[in-house]
Amino acid sequence: MTPACPLLLALFLGASFGQAQGDDARALLLQGRALQRRGGGNDPAAAAALFRRGLALEPGSGELHLRLSEALLESGDPEGAVGPARRAAVLAPRSADAWAHLGILQSFRGRKDPQALEEAQQSLRRAAQLMPSDPELWARLAEVAENRRDSDAALKAWLRVGRLRPPFAIQGRSLETLAWERAATLAARTQSYEARREALMALCQAPQPEQAHLRQLEELAREQVEKGFLGHAEESFARLGSHFADEPALWENVALLQVRSQRYEEALATLQRAESLRISTRTQFHTGLCLMNLGRFAEAIPRWRQVQESPELQKDPQFLEQARLLLATALLLNGQPKALLEQGDSSLQGQLSPGLQALRIQAFVRLQTWTEAGEALRAALAAPVRSGLVRMLPGSLSAELQKGGALDRSARRELQRLEREATASLWAEFRQWQPCLDTLDALRADGPLRSIDPLLLASSALQELGRPAEALNLLREAQRLNPSHPTLQNNLGYLLLELDQDLPEASTLIAAALKQEPDNPSTLDSWGWALFKQKRYAEAEPVLRRAAGLQPLNPEVLKHFGEALLHLDRKAEALDQWERALAFAFPERKALERRVQQLRADLARQQPSEEPEPEPDPETTDEGEERR
Repeated sequence: MTPACPLLLALFLGASFGQAQGDDARALLLQGRALQRRGGGNDPAAAAALFRRGLALEPGSGELHLRLSEALLESGDPEGAVGPARRAAVLAPRSADAWAHLGILQSFRGRKDPQALEEAQQSLRRAAQLMPSDPELWARLAEVAENRRDSDAALKAWLRVGRLRPPFAIQGRSLETLAWERAATLAARTQSYEARREALMALCQAPQPEQAHLRQLEELAREQVEKGFLGHAEESFARLGSHFADEPALWENVALLQVRSQRYEEALATLQRAESLRISTRTQFHTGLCLMNLGRFAEAIPRWRQVQESPELQKDPQFLEQARLLLATALLLNGQPKALLEQGDSSLQGQLSPGLQALRIQAFVRLQTWTEAGEALRAALAAPVRSGLVRMLPGSLSAELQKGGALDRSARRELQRLEREATASLWAEFRQWQPCLDTLDALRADGPLRSIDPLLLASSALQELGRPAEALNLLREAQRLNPSHPTLQNNLGYLLLELDQDLPEASTLIAAALKQEPDNPSTLDSWGWALFKQKRYAEAEPVLRRAAGLQPLNPEVLKHFGEALLHLDRKAEALDQWERALAFAFPERKALERRVQQLRADLARQQPSEEPEPEPDPETTDEGEERR
């Protein structure tokens, strides 16, 4: 602690001096202070004698008790210093100086007497509360808490030191860095995720962080990916990238996280940064994927062609097949069915995946090359695994094809309608909602639907386009056609919940859907949300927890789960789920960001600053012996 200035000693702690005797006591105090080592003197024993004389005149002076304790400690009598130190704290409970002295004294004694460390921790905590911007006090508190193996208290104290950003060093090392290092170690030991993240991000914010700190942050980033904290993982990789700006792999990792969270514009920009350093098959692949999800199919096509030509990809048949499938999809959705067929050379025949088979059939149907379409359909029907398009074929048409007959007019018309439905699903897969809806509208205008599936897809497209009333009308139409369809029941019930319409009907519909599909994560989420809307929060929580476990990358489910936890007053857990949700792109993301900031502030205010203030026994003598 910094020595007090003698000119300020008129501001006494504890009771004020009386008029008649005050001058004598004050003079004794000043004389004693001059003899103390911390006052520049070299006779602490004489100082102690003067302080005792002053206390005979003013026994209620906290300042005199404090200085007596200091003088006794300087004289080599730490045991005798305890009693006056405790009295000073009792008489001046708002004195940070008194509490700090008692804490430091007991921490010194704790080297031989571990029992003294408990009072040292309590006293230093109280001093730090009174002077919250003093990093030295928090550092001493942290050291004592660590000596007592109180990891939680030590962690909080070291975090406080780091946040204060002290400008001085200890033994040649920055106190701020030491604090963050200790916090990171303790956080890992106590599995305090937020504290570990804060400490490592702070350590790696330095202009030239240590390699060990960068490695720790990289390990944390990978753990964050595994646990679903994609937003935090992105921040960690970006922090690493600020120190390795020329390392393309780091920017590729950031881009992959942005792709996983469906933020394709951001991912595309990050991939461009990575490609400015090094073009790789992986960056080409994910750039093509981003372009398709942004509706830029013409730009994606040359990317996929380059990916397929990569020697690296030839060694990975599964990856190569995926690239071929995406190229074929891009060509079809870009209105190039002939180019789709041309890209499948003779070496691919008989080796096509079900997905590629289906896309080739769609291309034949669009080009109205019916003989080839029939042959492709027969080959697909004979395959061990059938694609969605082939599974959609009516039984009568499948039987006719297997006989080897030509496709008549009715079969051709049915195939054209199936091709439109399959194309609408492809548009939806790449979030192109208006083309999806246009395709489904054309299908409906062409004749009666074979099932309610196109109506369900069209209602989803309308909701994505911000037209919920129209979506509700379509679901009502589907309900008239097939009222017991579980997906229809769930979708209709959930939309009623979102529109705040007829909660009883919504709950009945969702319950019926859940009875048919008890493990469907979407239906579980809807049922949990219906319980939440009924204010049955305790019942909603386990349902939403299960839904979140089944769909850990669905921001809507995570948001709902967080709401239930918040209403059960489990704010820290709610914040955890909302942090996960914020890694994704969804319409209410900005609103949730604001709520997360408010919840963080609420949690910070509710944190008990420390343990209750210790109350030393006032019934002690100046020498620290109890009165019997």
